[in-house]
Amino acid sequence: MRFSLLVTLFGVGAVLMAVAVVFMYGTDGSGEPRTPVEHGRRLFRLQGCATCHAIGGGISRGPDLAGLIPRLSARLTDTAYRNHLDSLQVARPDVYDFFAARYEHVLGVQGEERIKAWFAEHLRNPRFDHFTGLMPDYDHLTEQQVDRLTAFILTLR
Repeated sequence: MRFSLLVTLFGVGAVLMAVAVVFMYGTDGSGEPRTPVEHGRRLFRLQGCATCHAIGGGISRGPDLAGLIPRLSARLTDTAYRNHLDSLQVARPDVYDFFAARYEHVLGVQGEERIKAWFAEHLRNPRFDHFTGLMPDYDHLTEQQVDRLTAFILTLR
């Protein structure tokens, strides 16, 4: 009887500690994130991104996000992205035509700004660049939330 009580108390204590760590991680002790990256990390958790995306290993339905930025940088070079869009235009002209302005917006900026522009479009409607994907859209996020989530994602180098 005492052993089961001890196990129960230990379990409750572990759960309370886990909850405290989750709510205090990346905060100044008041429970509020201090930086855009910390806000983005919290949004990543609260929006359920970790349900499908691992960061650095584990089982996930979506792509592992560790090392995402170098992969995106390579995929979003002028040549690589234009080749991708050319093949999309041939395979699915309806999709290409629907999102053509968004593609031009992404191509209109360079470097890290291109990654930010692509990621913002991807959050609003993931089908804009991967029309068979399963990721839900996050068009309910404000511009500030998208910027903060992007700031966090940019740390995944």
